[in-house]
Amino acid sequence: MFKKMLTILISSLLIGNIIAWFSGAAPIDFKKIDYSKTEFEQLEFLTAELDQNQSDPELMLQLGQLYSYHNEIDRADNLLATSYQQDPENMLIKAAYFSNEGKLAGAMFDPAMGLYKLYRLRQAMNQVDEAALQASSDFNVRLVRLLTFSFVGEVSGHFDRVFEDEDWFIALIEKDNDALPGEVKQLVYLALANAYRIKGLDNSNELNIALDYYQKAESLAECPSTMLDACEQLSQMAITLGEA
Repeated sequence: MFKKMLTILISSLLIGNIIAWFSGAAPIDFKKIDYSKTEFEQLEFLTAELDQNQSDPELMLQLGQLYSYHNEIDRADNLLATSYQQDPENMLIKAAYFSNEGKLAGAMFDPAMGLYKLYRLRQAMNQVDEAALQASSDFNVRLVRLLTFSFVGEVSGHFDRVFEDEDWFIALIEKDNDALPGEVKQLVYLALANAYRIKGLDNSNELNIALDYYQKAESLAECPSTMLDACEQLSQMAITLGEA
């Protein structure tokens, strides 16, 4: 069940450190995130494998996601678009492709005062949601949706799905706490912490839930390199709540 997940998520999965996801017409600058030694080795391995198997959609998916997580979104698009064209019925490929498409929407300059950017983003998010609905029992696809919508927030048009996925993932963790690797549980907790931080801007109870998830994530490992901006905001939230 988790073979693909462990391969794909070794670089600490996230659609990105998307904090100011939508900001009108101005393009969002997704700064490239440095690769760790392990991630760079993974990059080299996947590149070599793809050189030998240039039409393998699974390899394109894995390498494309690795690029996307490190904000090399144009490189990611080249691979994920080809992967999706070759295997459009693979819901993980579909979710990954349209998650990165959402980033491309955020990064574009929109002379229409952000209206086209919003349209493009919503269309991409609709496809991510559709993939998860079609593969509702697929751990990996639901994880992509959770991580995507928890950081894109209300502008995704599907923010409520985060809390449906919360019920699904927490039930899975509570059933068998050792079923998921710590790195994966940390990603789930950080995604939920950020979602409740967004939801709780005017509600201290929601912020307390966000704090609880953030503390659970902190107890598992240091913040992943691809989520440093999110962790910084959550850390500031924790400080603010502690002073209240």
